[in-house]
Amino acid sequence: MISSYKVSVGITTHMRVSATNWIAQNADALGAGSIWIGEDIALGQESFVLTARTLLQSHQVRVGTGIIPVSVHNISTLARTGVTLNEIGQGRFTFGLGIGGIQDLEKQGIHIKKPVTELRKSVNTLRMLWAGETIDTSSEMFSLRGFSLEKDNPIRVPIFLGVRGPQMLKLAGNMADGVILSGPFDYLQYAIRAVDEAAKEAGRNKRDVEKVVWVPTIPTFKGIKEKVARRVVALVIADTPDAVLDMLTIDRERVDRIRKTVSSSSPKEGAKFVDDKLLDVFSISGTKEHMVDRFEDVIGIGATEVVLGPPFSGDWRQALVEIFHEVESRRETT
Repeated sequence: MISSYKVSVGITTHMRVSATNWIAQNADALGAGSIWIGEDIALGQESFVLTARTLLQSHQVRVGTGIIPVSVHNISTLARTGVTLNEIGQGRFTFGLGIGGIQDLEKQGIHIKKPVTELRKSVNTLRMLWAGETIDTSSEMFSLRGFSLEKDNPIRVPIFLGVRGPQMLKLAGNMADGVILSGPFDYLQYAIRAVDEAAKEAGRNKRDVEKVVWVPTIPTFKGIKEKVARRVVALVIADTPDAVLDMLTIDRERVDRIRKTVSSSSPKEGAKFVDDKLLDVFSISGTKEHMVDRFEDVIGIGATEVVLGPPFSGDWRQALVEIFHEVESRRETT
């Protein structure tokens, strides 16, 4: 039985302030390893205000963004944000970065020709600025000339990449402190192996790259509304690349219908075509015992951390308490 791994809580900017406050204030008591904050582009709370508040309301838990799309933020603003949040959190802040979800970018009219190159340049630029360098650099998305943060003391902010696809996974293995992965179990096996192989090729130990798995978790034992779960899975399917879907034994006709419906209408409409099998493939749901069994399966293939939520509905606060208790009770018996 697996005894040592992090269980964390994931929130998004689209959640209510009362919900994100409760999680921040109770994460330490729950025993959470991290709080990961996902940005729903142009929706809900402001990402960095939420992150700062979460850091101030917690005391021990790591707080990370999961993820901030570099495609919709100014690079110099990201650099200054990293400095500020690192200081507020006294070293507890982790910067999760990525390009952004397919559906979100399309809605914003954003099209990036070379996303791997852009993400690599963004990471390198941030690290150079945090090291105190004055830089001249440009990319498809940004241009800096003689720019510096004017910091006397360099800082180190861990960077995790939320990525998919072989080249992006290779990038994470080559240069990131961690990777945030989402997707069905078969894909996760492939992705973790790809990151480990890339780390080895770069002369790193695979343990140098943390592997955080964040998929929709649906505690049906505490009254979560099934329509909410299906809506979330519809959005996940719409954002899943063909290369990932090709690894799975699923009804592609149904999946394509969901993707087209989400793209042309909304996740709510796409949810009507999410059946029980797709719900199981793209989420972790059921009783607390079954959910923790699934967590252990994920850790067994090389993940170091699993993330609970969202969606949050029904008696989700008590569900979190009981799931964390189930995890801790298993550790005590090993």
